[in-house]
Amino acid sequence: MRNIRTLLLAALLVLSAAACDPEDRKIIIPDDNGGGGGSQNGDYTAVTASPKAFDGTKRADITYQLLVYSFADSDGDGWGDIKGITQHLDYLDAMGASALWLSPIHPSDSYHGYDVRDYFSIHPKLGTEADFQELINKAHQKNIKIYLDYVLNHSGTGCDWFKQACASASSPYRDYYLLSSDPAADISAGKFPSLSGYDAGKWHTVSSTEGLGYTGRLHFKLDWSAKTVTVTETTAAAQASNTDSSVNLYIYYGNDKIARLYKTGTNIYEITLDFASDWGFLVRTSSTSWDNGTKYGASGDTKITFGQAKTLTNSSSAANITFGSALYYYGAFGSWMPDFHYGSASTASGSAAFTSLAASADKWINMGVDGFRLDAVIFIYEKNAPSANATFLKSWYDRCNSTFKAAGGSGDIYMVGEAWTDAGTISQYYKGLPALFDFPYWDKLSWALNNATGRYFCKDVIDLRNTYRSGRSDFIEATKLTNHDQTRAATTLGRSLPKEKMAACVLLTSPGNPYIYQGEELGYWGKKGEDGGADEQVRTPVKWTKSGGVPASWTSASNIDSGMLSANISVEAQDADSESLLNVYKRFAQVRNTYPALASGEISKHGTYNDSNATDQEIAAWYMTSGGEKLLVIHNFSSKEKTLSLEGDKLSDAIALNGEASVKGSSLRLGAWSSVVFLQ
Repeated sequence: MRNIRTLLLAALLVLSAAACDPEDRKIIIPDDNGGGGGSQNGDYTAVTASPKAFDGTKRADITYQLLVYSFADSDGDGWGDIKGITQHLDYLDAMGASALWLSPIHPSDSYHGYDVRDYFSIHPKLGTEADFQELINKAHQKNIKIYLDYVLNHSGTGCDWFKQACASASSPYRDYYLLSSDPAADISAGKFPSLSGYDAGKWHTVSSTEGLGYTGRLHFKLDWSAKTVTVTETTAAAQASNTDSSVNLYIYYGNDKIARLYKTGTNIYEITLDFASDWGFLVRTSSTSWDNGTKYGASGDTKITFGQAKTLTNSSSAANITFGSALYYYGAFGSWMPDFHYGSASTASGSAAFTSLAASADKWINMGVDGFRLDAVIFIYEKNAPSANATFLKSWYDRCNSTFKAAGGSGDIYMVGEAWTDAGTISQYYKGLPALFDFPYWDKLSWALNNATGRYFCKDVIDLRNTYRSGRSDFIEATKLTNHDQTRAATTLGRSLPKEKMAACVLLTSPGNPYIYQGEELGYWGKKGEDGGADEQVRTPVKWTKSGGVPASWTSASNIDSGMLSANISVEAQDADSESLLNVYKRFAQVRNTYPALASGEISKHGTYNDSNATDQEIAAWYMTSGGEKLLVIHNFSSKEKTLSLEGDKLSDAIALNGEASVKGSSLRLGAWSSVVFLQ
């Protein structure tokens, strides 16, 4: 009875206080001895994390991915810029970042920058070379490296190299791209070693008229009954345009030239012309109007063969009749992104495109850039991929690394590839690059979180690492949740803040070199285009203050979910909240930077809580070890408290905690969606 009365009295007192206080409160029930709660729960003692002081050395190789155009706007024009990054280096430093991956900074025709116009320049919307040099210098002062996003698979159609390549067959840039008048035949003949076959949907017509016209004396014969035209070269006398107004059939050519034909028989019309046209010709039934089907041209193949009748069509798609084949270019990602042509992978480093792109990379390396993120590396060579791609990438890496060393760089240049594929295929790309993004990592983690099943996760990570190790013994596993091309982690996790915090904790206690994507630390959500959203929704601007604006002029307002840009989600608000998602990232990043076992250690299974334990399937546990330092990492992937028996593990020295944990002897109570790391 004494215990019941004590419990009821305590509950009534707390409820009475709560009625006078608008803030939420927890009811603390005394234990059997009448003691207060808080640090104890029964005879369990609450865990408090007490990591050793951070000495300022960033050990963890944490990279922050940012979108220059939407990160921070220094001049108020609605575009994020390079100066904006420089102004927020303290924020990035506090995030534990030892490197920044910048979205493409080169001039382009799109906001995102992946259709590069000039690899040697900076987009004026983003700043100047002086701004960029200042960013490099000030970032280096904070021991933060700068990585540029580099697009080696393709340029944009606005690139001067592409324009000149299309303008003339004699252009020195003609071999920079996959250009052909007969792609299928050229592929069969082995002219394009990067392609395994002809895919009509990836070949696009060059808008240039180069090679389509003719200059000389020609005879035109029109069979109006059969709707065909026959053209022959001739030395017969040229004729002026027919003046008989009863004939309404014309040859239209050149610079708006039009000549009326002569009737020479039943439904037969002819004329001999001194012909000059850079695009070809059309047959018209009116000299003044294009309306009502008065234009007749080619259907399908536009090229005319001298002496052979060409069938005419007056459909809306009637094309110019040409004297050469149209020129086509290959663009795997669309007509605005023409692919580069490097020739055979084994000799790619000697190709004109490779040489020019390497020269552009030299410029940025000599300015102090520390590395590159390489876009879409699995698409550079479609044929014999990934072997050909790995061969090409090794040539690129070696070329850039030699420049890096000559410029006084410490160690080797950093280079990470976007090989968005399965783990087995990724392992083959390690033959070309030291670092690759571990896309399967997020697939494994998101499944585990959404299914409240942690027991397989350690095994999954070990299996992934063993697969990558088969491709390169010193592989660098670039772990991440999501990036600018994926539906946001928060959306995948159902916008559950506890799950989002858990994802952050797992990322920062797993092996590998973690990447944090802009806005992930703030809980931003959004679906990628192919998942039913707009690409811009996963590229939302950072809201720095509760009342301030964001850089959003690069897109329409309808493409950004304004719900993310509220005061309580802002950096200012989350900075002030010790339990915010942002501060979870900061705390775990600092612990990772402090302890070598977390920063660069190897993972191993826990003896009890592992993939074979179906009873406690919610628990993900592992050890991280480096040298003489060993850490025990435990996560509860569920919404219910778990009590764990940890005989043989040291539970007295917690260095990181998210959520709730308490200890009694070798027993650990771990709260819902909670994480703890113990020094062993």
